[in-house]
Amino acid sequence: MFGGCRRMAGASLREGACNEPDCIPARVFGRVPRVFLLGLLTGLVVWPSGGIAQEADKALPERVDKEKADRRGCKVQICDIARNGKAEGPDVSCNVVKTWTASELKDRVLKGRIDWPWGNATCQANIKLPRSTLAKALSGATVEARLAKQAVNCTIDQKDGTDKSSVSFALTPTVTFSDGKATKASLNWSEIQGSAVVKGAVWSAATLDKYVGTFETTAVEAINSFFGEQCDEVKDELGK
Repeated sequence: MFGGCRRMAGASLREGACNEPDCIPARVFGRVPRVFLLGLLTGLVVWPSGGIAQEADKALPERVDKEKADRRGCKVQICDIARNGKAEGPDVSCNVVKTWTASELKDRVLKGRIDWPWGNATCQANIKLPRSTLAKALSGATVEARLAKQAVNCTIDQKDGTDKSSVSFALTPTVTFSDGKATKASLNWSEIQGSAVVKGAVWSAATLDKYVGTFETTAVEAINSFFGEQCDEVKDELGK
């Protein structure tokens, strides 16, 4: 512990406030929701949609259904390019929105491993994927996909629903595919901004990911799930 911070192994030891990328605030180190951020990002296009839990917001089920319908076109486009190796045409560019209930985040994303101290969460991202790389991803060759910076903006409800917090961040992912499967993934965080409490959690999670690859396994599983069973859901719409 050093100046109110916990330093990662190999990081520089500098005195002062805990505001550097190699320093994690001691007060949040032990309870950071390390997994939820990956769920928020990959869930925008990748995470399967389930039933909506009964929440206080009576308009929520209708909103979630609309978000899912709006994402379908992007999903079909990505699956069609990857599964059919369609290298000719424009790159993928989708504006995607997804809302999770607090219970979904606890049970389906975090799976009881880490507490979720907030309410529902809604995230928006501009998904940008290069067609030429996407078309090779499932070809069986070894492909390293270096993706463009992806901007993510989230609004997170307080547990009692009386207030909201906001957070934004950017990811510049690198994913390695081999034999038609994702085998490695790094998120490469930057530009973290937002409400103090949520920003602190995001920033700490990003720092952990930088040094120990906290999200790599979950990211690989989510990507392979998308190109597998999730693309199967829209297979009748591919190639049209």
